[in-house]
Amino acid sequence: MPDFGKFSEYGLIGLILAALFFMLWRMLTWVMAFVKDIQKQQAEERVIWLAKLEKIGDVIAKVNDGIDNHDRRADERGKFVRSEHEKMINNLDEHYKILLRVNGEKK
Repeated sequence: MPDFGKFSEYGLIGLILAALFFMLWRMLTWVMAFVKDIQKQQAEERVIWLAKLEKIGDVIAKVNDGIDNHDRRADERGKFVRSEHEKMINNLDEHYKILLRVNGEKK
């Protein structure tokens, strides 16, 4: 078995190989530390983005509720207008009074 303590057995090639392995080891430790820092940064960003997405979800829910509320009121108004039109069609003598009432005339 070779004795690694003797420089004379391996010479310049041994020194170069040892330097290459040392540089490789240093590079691997640097890359692992770099990846660890990136993962930490991405975890922090993920928390921030999830909070923002939750707020956006709340805003979208409020907008949807507003649209549903508007649709409900529009349906009520539409029913009222249709009933007024039916009254006008069925009772042609008083259609003028109904038109005044629909247009906001107060007596």
